[in-house]
Amino acid sequence: MNDPVHQLLEAHVAHELSRFKDGCYKQTIEEEVSAVFEWVKKIKLKDVVTADQILGIIARNVVELPVAGGVTELTGEMSQKVLASSHNKKTSLEDIFARKQYDDIVDKAVSLKKARKDLIRRFVTSPVYSQQISEVLFIGIKEYMLEENIIAKKVPGISSLIKVGKFAVNKTMHSLEVAIENKVKSYIESNLDNTIKRSERSLNEYFSKTRIVDTGEEIWKSVAKTKLNEYFSTIDANDMEDFIIIGYDFWHHFRKTKYFKGIYTELVKYFFKKYGSRELDVIIGDVGVTREMVICELNKIIAPGIEKALSMGYLEERIRARLESFYFSKKAASLIPPKKVSSKKASPPRPKKPQKAKPK
Repeated sequence: MNDPVHQLLEAHVAHELSRFKDGCYKQTIEEEVSAVFEWVKKIKLKDVVTADQILGIIARNVVELPVAGGVTELTGEMSQKVLASSHNKKTSLEDIFARKQYDDIVDKAVSLKKARKDLIRRFVTSPVYSQQISEVLFIGIKEYMLEENIIAKKVPGISSLIKVGKFAVNKTMHSLEVAIENKVKSYIESNLDNTIKRSERSLNEYFSKTRIVDTGEEIWKSVAKTKLNEYFSTIDANDMEDFIIIGYDFWHHFRKTKYFKGIYTELVKYFFKKYGSRELDVIIGDVGVTREMVICELNKIIAPGIEKALSMGYLEERIRARLESFYFSKKAASLIPPKKVSSKKASPPRPKKPQKAKPK
């Protein structure tokens, strides 16, 4: 490489490095961010990215990309750290969950009257509830009739049978018990619909606005001052690991369902319908990002890395690598001619003529 090219390369490297030394990179960051914020005023979202491109990114990186084993392992380790943290012993629920937030949730629950009624209806009409209420009614009626001696008091001859002897009583009572079971089951089955309706009506009346507010107040008083370690003590490391595995399995399945694809496709298309023809600065402003915010955060995040890259010589190495690709090129050589070196040989100095002696 000829001298002028080498000198220009070194001067260029020094110039670029000077933009990072002594905190000068802060000015560079401010200039570049400001330039970007000016540029986005002239660019629409659809000019730089399309809905199909975003959908492709989601498909490749959210749906198809395998979840790395290290991620799930780290999640498990960090969750165990949370459970075992000493902060749990001195932190109560009210320290992390404001009373106002709790009251807002209660107020919202009160306002969801239609949803509450629908939930109760679904609950009481489910086969599980029907079976449970039938079992409870059956056992209650049967035990009442037998333990209160309703049969002995109402059916002629039963009192005499009881005196005959234990075997005879047991044998007789067994057949009576079977008869009672059949009658009770028949009664419950024929009246189950009415029982469920009464149960639904009772639950709706129970979960009234006043009752929900009062119950919410009682719950808050009972849990607000409880330390977090008391809640976490019921969950050990194995339980947490199981929850993580369950969550991972759910996500692994859910992300490939038609439902998930339909939802994220619908959301992306809606976003582009709303913002696709609008300038990027409008979108940035709508999400609350400002020029000053970006400059501040970049300075805080990038500063340590730049200082380290400078001290290690890595930044100079990368700047030099980028610039050398140009300065070593034929194009640069043709633009920056080498210094001309004279081809004429220097004539040897002529011998001085001897001076004549001056006459005395």
